Amino acid sequence: MKIVVQGDLGQAAYHVGDEAMTVAAVDELKKRMDAEFVLLSRDPVQTSRLYGVGAAHTVEFPWPPAERARHLELVRRAAAGDRSALPSADHTWSVIEAIGEADGVLIAGGGNMNSLFGWLLYERAAVALIAKQLGKPLVVSGQTFGPALLPQDRTVLQELLMSAALVGAREPSSYALGRELGLDSESLVRVLDDGSFVAMRPASDQLDAQTGRQRKELPDGQYIAATFGPDAWREGSNNLPALAAVLDRAADLTGLPVYLLPHMGPLGSDDSGGDHDSHRVLLENSRSGRLRTLPVLPVGEAASITKAAQLVLTNRYHPAVFGLAAGVPVVAVSNDAYSDVRLHGAMGNWGLGDWSLPLPSLASGGMDSGISEAWVRREEVRQHLGRVLPDVAQTQREWWDSVARVLSGAQTETLTGLAEVTPLAAEGSWSREAKEQRTLFRTLSGSVGRLWTELDDARSERDVLARSHAELIRDREAILSSRSFRMASVLRRSAHVLGRLRGRRY
Repeated sequence: MKIVVQGDLGQAAYHVGDEAMTVAAVDELKKRMDAEFVLLSRDPVQTSRLYGVGAAHTVEFPWPPAERARHLELVRRAAAGDRSALPSADHTWSVIEAIGEADGVLIAGGGNMNSLFGWLLYERAAVALIAKQLGKPLVVSGQTFGPALLPQDRTVLQELLMSAALVGAREPSSYALGRELGLDSESLVRVLDDGSFVAMRPASDQLDAQTGRQRKELPDGQYIAATFGPDAWREGSNNLPALAAVLDRAADLTGLPVYLLPHMGPLGSDDSGGDHDSHRVLLENSRSGRLRTLPVLPVGEAASITKAAQLVLTNRYHPAVFGLAAGVPVVAVSNDAYSDVRLHGAMGNWGLGDWSLPLPSLASGGMDSGISEAWVRREEVRQHLGRVLPDVAQTQREWWDSVARVLSGAQTETLTGLAEVTPLAAEGSWSREAKEQRTLFRTLSGSVGRLWTELDDARSERDVLARSHAELIRDREAILSSRSFRMASVLRRSAHVLGRLRGRRY
């Protein structure tokens, strides 16, 4: 048996969360299936080396909306057998071949089924339509749908989801959108993020060899794990200096060092690209001397360090996911509406939604207050997460049991999915303020996201028209300068002169 798995693997900048979802999904299926796995990746060589499984180059789409829509139709023609649809060197052909040889297809978890990351949505749509064309069972696991969706992207998403036998939604809002798009309760299931229980790998000699870091530079003893990506560039915000002050105060409050653990950047690097840039700003603005930097680590090691922390602070998604599953108190702050949907959903799945804060909480002091209450009540938070764990873990086991059955071609029972968790409510007024701030924050930030996608779409259409116009001009110039046109012009002029001569009277 062979299973093809689509994720966001092998990117130029290693992304811990993206890799974690696919790796964890494959690990879960390996427990349940005697199968060969082929992972679709932008860097198949790296993926095979890191995870010891087969890999093939994924389908890649252009970023401009008009171009990706056109490319999807070419992929559709190729999947139907039209060899003229795409160049022979296009990676789509190898994906078609891999899926043709497979028994099933899994689209592993992610947060990119929206117009902000439309090219990634269309990559998944391409894999889905190829699977459908070739008659292979498809499962879509642990996804966020939306919130920003252009009309044409909403249609593409609907086609993708309707072609799947089983779909996992990781937030209530994603589940609601899935139902709105026509999925029924038998095929659509509420689940956790795929990477929640990814296998941990403690710091070791092997890790040191991969990253070039000395063992002593990794966290030792108790610490805070902090991961902060860049500011929300669409909103033009500049919040990292304020976050540095928050981290300083957290270090003073707890007496613990703060380890900055990047989730995106060159693997093994601690000084260039991705989260290193934002962490560098945090260091430059810190006054406590308690902040430490770490390199980008492979999934297992990054998860291990996060799950061993006493407290997790982040504006990224997967540090929260890792921490919650390990019973670690987490305080998260969202850069924009998109991240707020995901972070608030992830925290809410464990009943800790009050500690997922919208960006305005940073300026109002709500994040400081949230950190303080999380720390004071840390044992209560751990006990709460410990009570929630058995049920959510069992729900995930049942999910992966069903995924394995579907991919094996067997029937599966209807799943109940994640149940509502009784929340552990925050006591301070900061939480009530955050709830009030969230409504306006999501409205304004969501509007920025929608306007940005609409502008991107309009620019894309403009560029297509401009290229078409330029091609027409070039064709016109080529015709005007061609020998045939010149001969035709001579003949037309000669005919005109001859006509005038014939019309004279003598």
